[in-house]
Amino acid sequence: MLQIASIRLMILALALASVGCQGLTPGKAEWVRADSDQPRAGNVYLIRGLIGVFSTGMDDLAVKLNERGIRAHVFQDAQHSLLSDAIIRNYRDKPNREPLVLIGHSYGADGVVRAARAVGEKGIEVDLLITLDPTIPPNVPRNVKATYDFFQPQPTDFIPLFRGVPLKQDPDATGKLVNIDLRKDRRDLLDAGTNHINIDKSPKVHEEILRLVMEVCPPRNEWLARRGLPPAPPNPAPASAGNPGGSK
Repeated sequence: MLQIASIRLMILALALASVGCQGLTPGKAEWVRADSDQPRAGNVYLIRGLIGVFSTGMDDLAVKLNERGIRAHVFQDAQHSLLSDAIIRNYRDKPNREPLVLIGHSYGADGVVRAARAVGEKGIEVDLLITLDPTIPPNVPRNVKATYDFFQPQPTDFIPLFRGVPLKQDPDATGKLVNIDLRKDRRDLLDAGTNHINIDKSPKVHEEILRLVMEVCPPRNEWLARRGLPPAPPNPAPASAGNPGGSK
């Protein structure tokens, strides 16, 4: 593990030298809330991989989610504990909290599974968990209703760095788990040259993720009707696509 950590630091140094601070903006705990002011119900929290330098596609995906009326924000891979703590504070004992979606790439994929487990220990359900090429993920816990793992097997999968592996569930988990081997099950989502570093930027994978998230995050009045709540008042101003790093 020490050797892997050294390799990770070396790669990080090279990446920082080539791309500067792009993708290094950390998330903020105050972005986490159990409700939303967007046209669709729900909140999506995304976690980048490898300290953010190789996962700028998570930021692009967050922009697309906001443009489609779903509130989304991005966090760093080392912030999974900050994120889970904020979810626990804001979602606990909220009977009408909106759908909760977690998405991560690489080390960030491992991070969202850890965040899901942490909030589950406090009785909070995760409506949808999506991972892209997780590397050394823990098992998916029982509080996750549905999980989709998009991964690409590699000849070097025995090395827990820059790989993608299928997820496993805890023995008592009953949620839906779909492991999607892109090289075998969904070659239609693969472009030439798709690999661990750029899978998070794939427009085809983004569209598949958007479809899954929109199924879980319905139009606001539809969600309110399901909960037996009155419809939302008309909003005269169009919803802002927002910035995934903003405070809305």
